[in-house]
Amino acid sequence: MRTTIADADSMPLVQEITEALRAAFRQHGLDVPGLSVALDKVELGEVTVPTADRLARLLGAPAQTTERNLEEWPEVRQVMRRLGAAFAAVTGGGFLDLYFHHDCVRCDSDAALALSPIDAQAARGLLAALRSRA
Repeated sequence: MRTTIADADSMPLVQEITEALRAAFRQHGLDVPGLSVALDKVELGEVTVPTADRLARLLGAPAQTTERNLEEWPEVRQVMRRLGAAFAAVTGGGFLDLYFHHDCVRCDSDAALALSPIDAQAARGLLAALRSRA
């Protein structure tokens, strides 16, 4: 992938937003270990399903009202829908692609949601929403 001059100019801004997001996630008790900068985007990485659920609620999604096992596909799908809709609402239409990784007995990994990289504008909207709920 080639980096353009425009990409290089936006890198400090993206790094600044990423650090601010890291602080906001920490303030809300959200573990987002894969948060980093990838070219001119904020890489959100993978989060646990409970973390994704908490993030959705922080962004204004209604709480799920039924008893749920967040390791099961129907409940995870609801979390994914709620988080995607809440993200779009707080970012003015930003898109967050989500991919569910089931728990793995062989590699001893818990279920997780992979969150797509987001651009600086969407990251600013996410940051503003998290700061407003502090």
